Amino acid sequence: MRQRLDRLLLELGHHLPYTIISSLIAMGAVWYVGTTKPDALAAQGEGSFHLLHSLHVCLSAIATTSVFWRYERRITRAVIVGLLGTIIPCGLSDYVFPFIGGRLLGQPMELHLCLVEHPALVIPFAALGVVGGLFFEERMAGGSVFSHGAHVFVSSLASLLYLVSFGSTGWMRDMGLVFPIFLVVVLAVWIPCCISDIVIPVSSAHGGHHSVSSSSV
Repeated sequence: MRQRLDRLLLELGHHLPYTIISSLIAMGAVWYVGTTKPDALAAQGEGSFHLLHSLHVCLSAIATTSVFWRYERRITRAVIVGLLGTIIPCGLSDYVFPFIGGRLLGQPMELHLCLVEHPALVIPFAALGVVGGLFFEERMAGGSVFSHGAHVFVSSLASLLYLVSFGSTGWMRDMGLVFPIFLVVVLAVWIPCCISDIVIPVSSAHGGHHSVSSSSV
């Protein structure tokens, strides 16, 4: 148990810099659009969030399934781990953590559960990602490398757009909120993404005591 905890902490440490960079780029992009084209962001922010959430689910499923398939070649278990190991952490990352973070910062957040309200934007993309994860790992060893990197960036954008679309627009005008919002986005991306892409598939597979280094995921 101690060894697994040490490896988990090591993986979290490896992935933190990538999460920070992705979150900074996402905040810069959203801030630019929000200050130069506020009407466009207000009109399209929620739709963009839903698009990014679907893309996030698909990329996460590719990475989760690919890592599991590397350790255990059982199709039924791979599908179950790929789906459950994606849908729940992506929900935590894209709307649960941002909602809680926004409320803690005093923002008038609205809880919008995509899995409940728009299952067609979640489940088909998760299934597509599972198929993609099996294909990538079979045809291209280490197929989770691309999907994990893209996953982190898309997750950063999705979490931030949730904050903007469902209650927290004040941070673009109040400089005192910029750093707290940045911390919310980092935590919303960093912890669930590592759980989804590393912890769940490796611990679920037989031989899950092996670690997956940051160079391979």
